[in-house]
Amino acid sequence: MLIIDQDVDAPLGGRLDRWFDSYNAPGTVYLPLVMLDSGEQIDSGDTNFTQVYGDMIDTALTRPAGARMAVEAARISNVLQFDVSITNTSGETLSAANRATLTALVYEAPATASAIPVVVRTGTTAITTLADGDTGNYTFEATVSGLDPSTTGWVVIADYLPAGSTTAYDTLQAVMGP
Repeated sequence: MLIIDQDVDAPLGGRLDRWFDSYNAPGTVYLPLVMLDSGEQIDSGDTNFTQVYGDMIDTALTRPAGARMAVEAARISNVLQFDVSITNTSGETLSAANRATLTALVYEAPATASAIPVVVRTGTTAITTLADGDTGNYTFEATVSGLDPSTTGWVVIADYLPAGSTTAYDTLQAVMGP
């Protein structure tokens, strides 16, 4: 499990869009905005953080993955190149029709052990038609100029909009690395 933070005033990688797609209601929301599994679970505002977030994490940990994924990342000059092999086990064909994507969130390690890493760069690519049980290979990049390789990490998230859902995306699988 990885908990990362993102600046709500300068969001990267479409993650804030995923939150609002899942919220799908009129009215005001309050910070913090919390999301697990690309919007399968969300929360906002002041709450009993330990209880609510703990319950959300426990629920997420019981859900089966919808894909198997291996990621290799290599820094080449000012980019971080991701080579991803993904096997679809979701029971659905992944494609543009259900907005299936791979997103890399690059974060910087916090200055203190108690702080949460913050997303500083992203990269994304669409998952082209990938039938249930099939494996696809994808390569995409995130610009990392100005970042110290010794203090950056990444997570690659595969997600999609499940059949029957008009708003809440779901994470198929995520892989993190140094």
